[in-house]
Amino acid sequence: MTPQAFPLGQYFAQLAGDDRCLPVEVDAAFWETGVSELPPGRLVSMFESASDWAVWECHPQGEEMIIQIEGELVLILEQDGVEVRVPLRAGEFAVVPKGIWHTADAPGPGRAIYITPGEGTQSRERL
Repeated sequence: MTPQAFPLGQYFAQLAGDDRCLPVEVDAAFWETGVSELPPGRLVSMFESASDWAVWECHPQGEEMIIQIEGELVLILEQDGVEVRVPLRAGEFAVVPKGIWHTADAPGPGRAIYITPGEGTQSRERL
């Protein structure tokens, strides 16, 4: 593959195995079908958060790393029936343990990079 730049957000990167990094174009069908077609590995993505998340999510295949690059995010982890809040400011990161349900509040606009074991990701509506 010829080296080139990919806009993060329009593309994600799949870190597959020990030796591959695959650019993955993201479209409307990605979360329904595209993510399941990826080889095993970790998905690197970037999202902007201007409001609280509408869902809880869980990654049963491994830990997720969240790197806050702009603004602030309050990560909420559901551990043993208790909500644990972890504020993240620009330049900080947190690790979500394998199999832990989590969501987030966004006190204001911000952006974060997510390194996620995408396979088997589950979500549920946040009430």
